[in-house]
Parts: sequence; C-alpha cells; structure tokens
Amino acid sequence: MKKVFGLLSVLMILSILLSACGGSSAATDVKVLRVWVQWGDNPAQIQTLFDKYTAETGIKVEVTAPLADDKILPALTGSEPPDVLVLSGGDLAKSFYKEGLVDELSGAIKAGNIDMADFYTAPLTQCQQGDLILCLPWGTDAYALFWNKDMFEAAGLDPEVPPATMEELVEFADKLTVVGADGTIEQIGFIPNHSWSHTDLYVRNFGGFWYSDDGSTLTANSQPMIDALTWQQQFFTKYGVDNVQAFSSGFGEYGSPDAPFYAGKVAMMVEGEWQTGPNFIPALKPELNYGVTAFPPPADHPERAGTIVNQGTAVVIPSGAPNKDASAKLLAWMMSPAIVAEEFCFNANLPTSKKAAEDPCFKELGDKFQVFVDLMSSKNAFAVLTTPLSFELNDALGSAEEEILLTGADPKELLDAIQAEFEPKLKEAMK
Repeated sequence: MKKVFGLLSVLMILSILLSACGGSSAATDVKVLRVWVQWGDNPAQIQTLFDKYTAETGIKVEVTAPLADDKILPALTGSEPPDVLVLSGGDLAKSFYKEGLVDELSGAIKAGNIDMADFYTAPLTQCQQGDLILCLPWGTDAYALFWNKDMFEAAGLDPEVPPATMEELVEFADKLTVVGADGTIEQIGFIPNHSWSHTDLYVRNFGGFWYSDDGSTLTANSQPMIDALTWQQQFFTKYGVDNVQAFSSGFGEYGSPDAPFYAGKVAMMVEGEWQTGPNFIPALKPELNYGVTAFPPPADHPERAGTIVNQGTAVVIPSGAPNKDASAKLLAWMMSPAIVAEEFCFNANLPTSKKAAEDPCFKELGDKFQVFVDLMSSKNAFAVLTTPLSFELNDALGSAEEEILLTGADPKELLDAIQAEFEPKLKEAMK
C-alpha cells in the first residue's frame, strides 16, 4: 500500500506542476477545430462565417458541409470525431446520447456563459430531456399558411382574408378546386401533405402530439392524432385519391418557377419561412400575389390561434471530441446573437435567439418573413418533440400516414398498432 500511495503522490505532484506550467490547458494548444454540418447548400459561406472565429482567436476552423446522413454515425463512433457536429434537426440527439455518442451540455453551457434565457422556448425544447440538455438549437424553421390572392379573387373569395378556422379552410379549398367534366382535377385548393407531411402542425391544432408534453409517454393513438389524420384524409377521398395523385404527378420541381403554388395549380399551402426569402418566391416568382398567416385552429378552439411547430438545426458536442474546452468555446461563439443573426439572415431561416431576432437584417427580409418571427413568441409555439425512439417511430408514423391518406385506411386501427408496438420500447428507452 505504501508503494501505491507513494506513486499516487508523485503523480499528483506532477499534475500540479504541469497545471502551474500550463500543461493541463490543452485548449491553448489547439490549432485546428473541425465542424461538420449535416446541411449546407453553400459550404463556402459557412466556412467564411467560421473564418471569423479564426480571426478572433487564431484557431483555424475547418468546415465539412454538407455531411451525408450515412456519415454521421461513423463520425461519432470513429477515432477522430469532429469537435462540433451540426445536425439538421434534434431527432437524433437523444438517440446519440443514449448510446454515449454525444455529451450532455450543462458543463459547456456554464463554461461558455451561454445565456439560456435568450433562446426561444419552443426550439430549445427539442434539445431537452428532463433536466438534461443534449443539444442547442442554432436556427430553426416553422410553418404557416400561404394563400394565392389572385386565385382567391377568381373564386369569389376576399383575397385579403384567409380562412380563420380549419373548417373554413375546407370550405375555401372546395371553392378553389376546379374539376373537369371527366373528373380530372385542373386546380386544387389545398393538399395537406404538400410538399411533405405536416401532421405535427395539424395535431397541435387539435390539441395534442404523438408524445406527452414532457416526452415521456407515447400518445400515438390519442384523439388529436386520430383527428389530425382524419381531417387530412378528406382532401383525398373527396376528389378521389387517384385523381389527386394524377394531378400531383404533374407538379413542377420544388424550388423551381413551375412549382405548383407558383404556377397557380395549388391555391393554399403549408410552407416554411424560407419561401419568403431571397432564394425562393422573390427570385423565382416575384410577381406572385400571395399572403402568409398562421395556420388556423379548429372553430371550437380559438385559443389555439397562432400555433406553430419549430424544428431546425441542432448542435451537439461529440463525446469523443478531442478537446471539450475548445468545443465549448466554439459552441458559445456559435450561439452568440450576432453570429446567429448573420447565419440565419443569410439563409432566411428563423433565429433561435431573441436578441438575434432584433437584428435589422430580419426586418429587411420583409413583412411576410416577419409573420414567422412574430409567431416565435406565440404562446402556442411548440417544438417537434423528440425521444431516443424518434428515428424509428417517425418512420412508422410516416408509413401509417401514407396508408391513411392514400388508401382510406382507418386511422385508429393503424395508430393503435403503432402504440402497442412502441409504447413498451419508449418505456425501456426512457429508463
């Protein structure tokens, strides 16, 4: 025992000496930090942003973007993970934490003096699991209702007045749909899953979600879920699934001047804030006469007005990152209001920082973009809740939604099956 104690004493003394000499401050020796980004249509712009960190600190930052989905897991499990990983959404953060691949961030937040009160509540929620913070939101998306004013006027509707309720939206959609004598659809009022699923928004308007609010309980077969899918189903059964599918098959490519909303084929759509930004409607269809408003609530629940659902960029620190102090400092820099404003003004995405939202650059994106910024402060702003099962469960819900909308299947029957399969899995995962 004396020999062991003596060895430990020597090691402690060496440690103290190294610390006094700066030997333990590995962060000061960091020359290069690696940031891997899952998204990124303009990698050069992202690199230019991080070059500012280099100018401020002398530490070079190497950006890899976009990172293919199948490269993320190898990046985290390999021997040389990045110092910071930027994910497209928070879906995977909790699964990665469960597997020990990313860090809980309380220590990094404290070390970087990150102002948690500056985050909008909704996007931060996707990163929380109880008291744990497993990622930080860095920009976010939200969805609202777009309507074509010229098509409204042609259908005898007031072009300045969008539907005020979900029931009225159905009525407007009927008036805005044009069907030929042979049943062929020539123009349609609304397609609920165009350009992709928006069940998260609809189910919130019906008062629920597929998880309980704390994310601990599965509610996949709850009444709000059944209501949300039944409400969507009517837009297909009313005109015939085959007719709607045939009509949709002729749509122009997303993000092109021939996209259906731009081309006057779809009168109302649910879309994100980026549509109002410089790369979409102003560039592709500047003459388009349209409006933007929050998606309307059910008539019997006006208190749900202003409902939006946030999901967007989430930043994690890999558990194998070589220098956690350096990663934490870079994370704090990324979350500063000035950097959030610069990055997400450029991309016409929503800031997760309240202070960043005050930057004049967001005002310059126009009144329609401001609709989304204002909705971030809504009492009915929610996040897409995530759990360690999100990736697997989302696939199952997506398959069920497709069957419900395109085959007329009973929503309750399919949702009951998902509840039975995944409820025990979630209980086990949450342990």
